[in-house]
Formats: sequence, C-alpha cells, structure tokens
Amino acid sequence: MTEAEIYEFDLNGYILYRDLISPEEVRRMNEIIDADLVGKDPYRFQFLTLDSCFMELMAHPRTLDIMRTMIGDWLRLDHAYGIEMNAQMDAHENLHGGPRQDNGEHQYQWVGDKMYNGLIVIMYALEDVQPDDGGFVCVPGSHKANATGYRPSVHSHLVVNPSLKAGDMLIFTEALVHGTRLWKPDRRRRSLLYKYSPGHSAWGPAANLEKFLPLAANDLQRDLLRPPSVGQRTPLDFPELP
Repeated sequence: MTEAEIYEFDLNGYILYRDLISPEEVRRMNEIIDADLVGKDPYRFQFLTLDSCFMELMAHPRTLDIMRTMIGDWLRLDHAYGIEMNAQMDAHENLHGGPRQDNGEHQYQWVGDKMYNGLIVIMYALEDVQPDDGGFVCVPGSHKANATGYRPSVHSHLVVNPSLKAGDMLIFTEALVHGTRLWKPDRRRRSLLYKYSPGHSAWGPAANLEKFLPLAANDLQRDLLRPPSVGQRTPLDFPELP
C-alpha cells in the first residue's frame, strides 16, 4: 500500500481499488455462478468449489500485498461467500459491525507506526453499483468511533453507498459500521466476499475450511487455508507483483 492508500484506509475504514479483475475474468465467473445458481436462492451463495479461478482469486498477488500491510505476514482466509440481490428481494436493511469491546475480531488500532486489524473483508464486484443503488453501505470513520453505544439509521446522512464497477475491489475492516440497503435497480447486485484474519485468530470455525484443501493448487493456497495458531507461525510465501 502507498502512503496515500494507508492514509485513506485509516481515515475511512474502507478503500476501493479499481479493475482488480479483468472483464474477461468477470464474464467467466458470472457464467460459472449463473450455471450453479439455477433453481437456488441466490442471496448468499458458496462459490469456492465451483472452479479453480475462485481459489486463484483467494491468493491474488495484489490483494495479498495489501493484506500484508493490513494484517501482516501471518494471515489466513477465515471464510468466503457470495451475495446477490435484486429489486424483488425483501432484504433486511441494517447496520452492524463496529469496534468491539471484548478484544474480538472487530479490531482496528495503531501501535507506533503500524496498523493492526482483526477481520478484513475483500469484496469483489461482479456487477456495477451506481450511486444510491443500495446494497453495501457503511459509516466512514466509524471504525475509530468512541461513542459505540449509538448507531445511526441505515438512511442517515452519515451513511455512504460506494459506487463500484464490475471488477473493482472494496476492502473494509469489520470494525467499520456497515450493512445493507434494499437494492433498487432492475439489474442485479453480485459480489464475492473473501474474509481474512490474522493468523492467530478466527471468526468462523476453522474446520469449515478443510473441505477446500483438496482444491488448493499450490502451497500458497494451502497456507491461506491453515487453522489459526499462536505458536510456531510461519509467514506466507508472498507472490511477487508483476
């Protein structure tokens, strides 16, 4: 991450990177997911087992380079799922997350000149999101809020609805107050969420990742699926950026 990117993330609790997935890759992923979701409820879906491209995305070099700054050399995938919304869905509008008081996974702090995060969410857009479409919303800066007993309305002026293009990547800390608004347009919203934790911690049961191990194509992918531990930690063999 550049100094400007670190400043932006520290200020807002989220940051947007453009064009992380090429149009050809977006098209292929949507075709694979379309075929799998026939006859299923698409709101929250699993995708890692559908094709090797999703395991490759888990270990995207640019993403891992950013996670190295946010989390450190010892990190792991905690869980992953997809979200699809359309205007006919009666999705529950909500805001959740925010700083936790119990040393849980929703953590954000600075010690010296380094940031420390708990659970981090990588959200890849597979469809465009225009201003005020709905879907993902958040309260910028709320990851550092002190008045944690208050939470604004999901339609408050404090809440933003970031615009995305298919292929963009949005990163946010779970310590940020965030949530969902109803989806307004006729076209769908579709996003892939990968959630990464420091290597010593977990939000979801680590055993849930065991079923993905046979799909890992290399040591890097296998290392991202490791269970959490405190002792005898080894860093990832981070791929070189092109």
